[in-house]
Amino acid sequence: MEAIKSITFAVNKTKPGAEDAARFLAGIAECEGVKATIRSDYPLLPDALVEQDLCCAIGGDGTLLGVLDAALESNCAVLGVNIGKLGFLATFTQEEAGQELTHFIKGEYGIDERSVLRCTTRQGESMHALNDVVLKETDGSGLIRLQVSSNGNAVSEYHCDGLIFSTPTGSTAYNLSAGGPIIGPRVSAIAMTPICPHTLGNRSVIFDDSSLISVKHREPGPCPRITIDGRARFSSEDNFPIEITAVDRSLRLMQNLDYSHFAIVRDKLNWGDPTIR
Repeated sequence: MEAIKSITFAVNKTKPGAEDAARFLAGIAECEGVKATIRSDYPLLPDALVEQDLCCAIGGDGTLLGVLDAALESNCAVLGVNIGKLGFLATFTQEEAGQELTHFIKGEYGIDERSVLRCTTRQGESMHALNDVVLKETDGSGLIRLQVSSNGNAVSEYHCDGLIFSTPTGSTAYNLSAGGPIIGPRVSAIAMTPICPHTLGNRSVIFDDSSLISVKHREPGPCPRITIDGRARFSSEDNFPIEITAVDRSLRLMQNLDYSHFAIVRDKLNWGDPTIR
């Protein structure tokens, strides 16, 4: 891999110790002759990583999600440093990042490509999602009815609490909690999982990532709330129908050369030691 010449450290100031970690890691980078910039204006603006080789997101998985648009815009690699518990995306502790950063700067690293979704509303507003796009009823008063099609072909109509559209990365998040499948991060797929469907016949559906998925709201009343990676982001309330598709760019996560996705999954889900004795 190419050597790293410039690093932006994106700091989530709400995480105790994150700013100290950024200064510590920036010091290591500067000792190696790397141009280091510390930014605390999180989440990053889309042009914040132009001409940067690496963005080190310091905080947790949520912090890493906050650099998504900027990383996609610049094709900058992202290194996630977790201040606290081990994350699915921010997989390095401060100590591990400190030990590995010199090797990464020299080009001794791997890149884990993660697919990204785009959700577009009827108003033409669009947002990117690394984990998921979630549609849910707004006031807790009852079920919603959503009609789903793929590439112009009807899939089904769902009477449910909501729908989750997940990337393979997000398959271990809300999708998993709702009974959806775990998908390996290199699989080219979009998972759709209904939340508490009214009929037992509604199960998760796996679309290939070339699919253009359309969702219509099929009854009068307030439109379902749309959350992108756990946050409500659209300014308009008149959003439906919406379209969901995979974008042609991926998030480039920097990892150790011996990185194992399922080692992280085993640890987070308490699957135990897989060693066969």
